[in-house]
Amino acid sequence: MKNRENNNGDMMHTVNLSGKNIRFDLVNDSIFNMKSNISKEEESVNNVKIERINLNKKNAKLLNKSAGKYISIRFDDVTDFENRQNLIDILTNELKSILLSKKLIGKDCLVVGLGNSNSTPDSLGPLTVDKVITTRYLFVEGDVDNNYSSVSKISPGVFASSGIESFDIVKGVVKQIKPSFIIVIDALSSTSLDNLCKVIQITDSGIDPGSGVSNNRKNISYKSLSIPVIALGVPTVLSINTLLHELTNKKNINNKISNIMITPKEIDFVIEKLSIVLSKAINSSLHNLTK
Repeated sequence: MKNRENNNGDMMHTVNLSGKNIRFDLVNDSIFNMKSNISKEEESVNNVKIERINLNKKNAKLLNKSAGKYISIRFDDVTDFENRQNLIDILTNELKSILLSKKLIGKDCLVVGLGNSNSTPDSLGPLTVDKVITTRYLFVEGDVDNNYSSVSKISPGVFASSGIESFDIVKGVVKQIKPSFIIVIDALSSTSLDNLCKVIQITDSGIDPGSGVSNNRKNISYKSLSIPVIALGVPTVLSINTLLHELTNKKNINNKISNIMITPKEIDFVIEKLSIVLSKAINSSLHNLTK
């Protein structure tokens, strides 16, 4: 085990998986576990810690991630109304900054909620998408309020249920409706218990669905779809594999054990609050909404 401090200065326990050929969803997990010395910009706003990292191609290859901008928003509580509103404001500002930098404000957007609505820890994407305001139909019908952008949304489900890769569904929709960019939401995994449901990651590098739990699906990114892809995610699970690698000397871990995932006991309540935070930030970023 390795120790590091959390936002309160308390020690956090993180497993060192350097050399284990495991991909990490959170860029900060990658930097810590791979012992990489990559600079980052840090800021604290109302007890919320914001970390910004720009990965060039060299550093991205070192961390087994895609090059791009990564923003991590670390918070303590999402269940209190005031804390939640504060988090919504911060996430909105960070998301808007990416949209502005890429000149995407006001452009057609497709919002994609990845994950399994029947599995609570994996339901963040579908739950968030349910709350996103869709307006594309207004643009098609020509009845448009100037305060709104054209937004459509889908929840493609999971390969095991539909028999169709999420990427293939997204690619088909993109080909049909031709959005200017995509915002994709997914539940992530982490190597630290202290990160579970406590960090929101934003990146303009796209996403590799299921990579953190060794269930790699096709990459959803600019490279694969030829339009900008902004990904938002929150770690909701930790694989027991990350603990067993460190706590045992076994090279091959029993599959029944390695498939076990750890998630907070209050995940049902917290995942709903997280979906509110993400959806409200997305709505405020895409539309000119008054509070």
